[in-house]
Amino acid sequence: MFGMTRALCAAAFRVWPVGVLGVAAGLAAPIVSDTAKWWSVAGAGAGGIILFGAAIHWRRIIGGNAIRAAESSGGEWRDRAAAAERSRESLRQLLDGVPSPVFAQDSAGVCVACNRAAAEFFEGRAGGVVGRPLEDLFTQAEVLSQHAAAVRGMPGSAEVRFVTRDGVRTYQVMTTPAGGSEIAAVMTLRDVTDLAAAVQLKSDFVANASHELRTPLSSIRAAAETLADGAWDEPVMRERLVKMIASNAARLEEMVHDLLDLSRLESPEARVQPRRMRASEVARSLIETFEVSAAERRVTITIDFDSRLERMFTDPRLLILVLKNLVDNAVKFAYESTTIRVTGEVVETPPGARLGARFRVADRGIGIPLGHQQRVFERFHQVDPSRSGAAQRRGTGLGLAIVKHAVKTLGGAISVESVWKEGTTMTVDLPGVVESGAETPEAEVRPET
Repeated sequence: MFGMTRALCAAAFRVWPVGVLGVAAGLAAPIVSDTAKWWSVAGAGAGGIILFGAAIHWRRIIGGNAIRAAESSGGEWRDRAAAAERSRESLRQLLDGVPSPVFAQDSAGVCVACNRAAAEFFEGRAGGVVGRPLEDLFTQAEVLSQHAAAVRGMPGSAEVRFVTRDGVRTYQVMTTPAGGSEIAAVMTLRDVTDLAAAVQLKSDFVANASHELRTPLSSIRAAAETLADGAWDEPVMRERLVKMIASNAARLEEMVHDLLDLSRLESPEARVQPRRMRASEVARSLIETFEVSAAERRVTITIDFDSRLERMFTDPRLLILVLKNLVDNAVKFAYESTTIRVTGEVVETPPGARLGARFRVADRGIGIPLGHQQRVFERFHQVDPSRSGAAQRRGTGLGLAIVKHAVKTLGGAISVESVWKEGTTMTVDLPGVVESGAETPEAEVRPET
């Protein structure tokens, strides 16, 4: 008896660190692919098996005849029993520290152990979970079939939706065979709601990008085929088709630039590169960019910046990118013979703190319906392609998504105010970008139209 007890204690002490590392590595590792997702959950499941196995063995080691025998043999065994009890409690604390629910079941599907996260998953205590069959705990067929397969030695994994107190959440459910008489399988649940949403967003983005790129390409191909079939000899038709090709090629170029901008902004390596800059740099860039398109639409662009914005410390590339996209939208959707106002003012802050900057782009145009105002910053979201009044002025659907990410990268915030058929005002707040110092003449420019 004493030799068996000593061997089990030694085995338990050797095993539990491996189990802890398995659960920690499996549940803490970032998921970067489907394969990595499988192995991270598999690591958690394997670690959980070892942890639960060690816990149950320790409980038996220090219980019943083993404890009585150890106590009757003198102080050495009492010390070892006390050490085993402390280790068992440490193991329980470590297992309860795992943020994901972990369950252990016997071959009949009865839960024989669980951690605190598993008990909280059912909004109750562990006593309300342990001893209950899986059919009482889960109604999802995927969960029950996984356990049946695990008892036969086959691991399983599936994404399952659960209704929780936080709403409907998606969990990666992983069941790993344990092969023991007391623990037949260990089940781990990992919340992958955000991951699933990101995967869906990526899928939607690829589908939308493919569609948006295919549309101008189809127009270019159709125009080229028509020219090749004899339309080249008809001056009026030739001019029309050549303009169509040029217009769609420009749209493709714009979309590629937007996709590259968005990709750079969404990259984890995206960094702000601030330097001292003047608001007049922004004004000149806007005038150069929109002088022709503003004249074509017969709209006037006025730029009025507070003189203190001549001493800013921020990333000029990102700031210009933000305002260019906002002005571009305003030019597309403003009524003809109206004025687009671009303003910049200083936002006061507590003494000792850097001043903030607030930029507004306001137009008098078709506006944005209330139901679309929060969605306009989504990629490829367009309220109505026809609301600009001309198909050639249709945007890529990426401009405001670029603005949102650029403003976020700058540490700022953007908001929209719009009245349908009256106009739209976009407001960008950038905290702490204005340096104190001597004022310079106020920058105000009006491009000729």
